[in-house]
Amino acid sequence: MITTTRKQRDTRRPSVHWCSISVLLGFVLLLSACTNSKLIISPLYNRLDDRIRSEFHKLGDFNDEQTAAFEEALSTFHVWHRQSELPRYASLLKEIAGSIAQPGATTASDVKSWMQTAEAYSLKARQCYPANFMADTVRTLSDEQLIRIERRFHSERRKNRERYASRTPEERVEFRLERLDKWLGRIQIDLNTQQRRMLRDSLEKQISLRQQYYTLSDRWNRRLFNLARQQEIENYESRLEDHMDTLWSLLESNYPKQWQANRDLWQNTVLDLVGSLSQGQRRQASQWLSAMGNTLQTISQYTPSVQASRDPEVGCQVEPTGGSAG
Repeated sequence: MITTTRKQRDTRRPSVHWCSISVLLGFVLLLSACTNSKLIISPLYNRLDDRIRSEFHKLGDFNDEQTAAFEEALSTFHVWHRQSELPRYASLLKEIAGSIAQPGATTASDVKSWMQTAEAYSLKARQCYPANFMADTVRTLSDEQLIRIERRFHSERRKNRERYASRTPEERVEFRLERLDKWLGRIQIDLNTQQRRMLRDSLEKQISLRQQYYTLSDRWNRRLFNLARQQEIENYESRLEDHMDTLWSLLESNYPKQWQANRDLWQNTVLDLVGSLSQGQRRQASQWLSAMGNTLQTISQYTPSVQASRDPEVGCQVEPTGGSAG
């Protein structure tokens, strides 16, 4: 049983990358590197909290009360994600593994379902992220703290744009192709020349919405910090929460035709890629994905080292399950 904040959040799809399955696989591969052993992945998964915590403290100097509120939200997120989401990731990976193991078994509707499911999981994780439950704490931030956080946001966005602008369109395609090649190699799919060409063609056909996203997100950020400074208004928390919700569908809401065109492009590409797999590629990828699914399922049953709040305004809730310490 999952609940969210004081109001039910929208089920809008997020502004994720071209292929939502890559969001799920990206998370899995971040944990796995070159292995799907729970002896390796469990400690890595546990340390993801430290990465989130590190990003929080980079934003500025927070007092004890503000830090405690963040830690409570982070712990609640960790427990929810471990016990609620990891089993879902495992189920999806096993479904994909079973399908691609059999030549001709994967259909267009299968790929569409996988991508929609991965989008839903990505949206759920974004909506349950600790920052979405910090409106009360944001209200306590001083002008100095808000200024420092805003400067940090601008600095990171400037670096991101500089990295993007440093490559030509051709170089960006090559970079993305290399990254896809690397990710797929980790799940035992070593691309052949035809498969690389297939992915390159789709990367070149994809409609770039990067500049549009920069414009939309600039506007979103200005609105965020304008709202954050209006700490005396009565509906402060709900207005801040409503604004956070709009972040997840910026591109889809403003450029629906281009967004859907990219989604259709990559659904077809994934289907073609699965159809092109050799017997060896199918067997190895299916075994890897199935093993990873089993590993995530096992990790989900470990007892977290942190305790979740039972207050739905602190974070998403899931019925506790038993398990061994991990």
